[in-house]
Amino acid sequence: MLMGKIKEYKIGIDSANKIYFIDTNILLAMTQLYYKGKCKDEEITEEIKIFILESRKYGVHNQFSITEVCFDYKSNQMNNEQMNKIMIAYDNLLMNLTDDEIRNHKGYLEPKAKWNSKREYSYKSIFECNLPKFFLANNIGMIGIFYQTYLYFLKIYDLKISNEEPLTKIRSLFKFMTEDIDVFMGYEFYLGVMLFVGNQKEREISQGIFKPMANPPLDHILNTVIDIFQYRMACFIADYSVRLKMPLKAVFATMDIDLQKYIEHNISYQTVMTSNMITPINHFEIAIDSKYIQEWDKFYDEIYYPILQSRFSDIHIHEIDEEKRKFISDKIRNEIVKYERIVYNIK
Repeated sequence: MLMGKIKEYKIGIDSANKIYFIDTNILLAMTQLYYKGKCKDEEITEEIKIFILESRKYGVHNQFSITEVCFDYKSNQMNNEQMNKIMIAYDNLLMNLTDDEIRNHKGYLEPKAKWNSKREYSYKSIFECNLPKFFLANNIGMIGIFYQTYLYFLKIYDLKISNEEPLTKIRSLFKFMTEDIDVFMGYEFYLGVMLFVGNQKEREISQGIFKPMANPPLDHILNTVIDIFQYRMACFIADYSVRLKMPLKAVFATMDIDLQKYIEHNISYQTVMTSNMITPINHFEIAIDSKYIQEWDKFYDEIYYPILQSRFSDIHIHEIDEEKRKFISDKIRNEIVKYERIVYNIK
């Protein structure tokens, strides 16, 4: 793990095979280095060179970050000029320039490319937005997970503006995941825990990720969804590589301080795999606000832990059939429509 602005999070079993996943900040810093010979911050310039020299030995996944940078919400399409410009920098830094050329790089002539349009768009639903299609290359399974993540962020936004007591909000979120949708997602649940019943430091971290605002637009919530989803996919790919008997270690690299702080709450990560299921086992270190500790402990011991333990056993014994998968998928779509109307104030 680098100790400066860039931090790396290693996921999966020890393996000589690695793949790096980068966030948008790192991709943009690489682009600045290539065309200008330096980044906005001198410290980042040196760090990004070190990162490139190491990561290029293994491979760097940029599908998520380049889509987020180059998707034009107004046209609802990718900005191909910006994408080509970034890919020139990406390819040359990772594949074509020598190590010495990277260390001593002074920059190249920057090609002209139109900027993304100002984010003015009329649609208010994820189902009218083409970003998931470009983000996940029409991978139906991953798009489904993306929709699940998006729905839970909508639900957390809905709970945030409600007048319920904080622990009631946590119970509502947990019930929504485990009963209404029947898909529990730990990263999203604990973001809700931090936001509603965490101490001041926890709330600051979750607010740094959520950036809560009144009447948020679609792209504001999608930016948050993408941050968490990218890390989730790095974990998933590391797990799935073991199942395919081609294990690799995934390394998620980010300069997003709030995302770094959140990931570091995940103090242990392991995976249980059977013939029909991959289940990540996460332990989150959350500091609960003192006035909620007693009620939180009661909820955790009497509701949270028994239900998750039962669900864990059940999903590894009984495979979910296609009829159940379709039912859950349809339920997620219907609930998205419902909560988009609430969160985006659609009449």
